[in-house]
Amino acid sequence: MAEDCAVCRLVRTYVLFAVPLLAMIGAFALGDSPGEQLWFADTRLIDVLSWGSLAALVGIVTYKAYQEYVIPQRRMRRLEEMQASISDEDLNSP
Repeated sequence: MAEDCAVCRLVRTYVLFAVPLLAMIGAFALGDSPGEQLWFADTRLIDVLSWGSLAALVGIVTYKAYQEYVIPQRRMRRLEEMQASISDEDLNSP
C-alpha cells in the first residue's frame, strides 16, 4: 500500500467516508412512515460519529500502549535469553 499513488489514496479515503454517509442518507429517504425505515435510519449522524470517535480513540491508545510497552519488553526478554544462551555456550566451549 505504501507504493500507491496519491490519487488512489485520496479516492480510497473519499470512498471510505462517502459510502456509509450515502447509505445513511438513502436510508433516511426510504419512506415517510416510520415503519418503512431501516433500524440504522433512526440513529443520528452525530451519535454515530461520536461513538466512532470514541472507539477510534480507545483503539489508537491501546495500539500505541502495545507498541510502546509490550513490544519492547518482549524484545528485551528475547535479547536477555539470547545473551544468556551465548554466555552459557562460551563457558562450555574449550
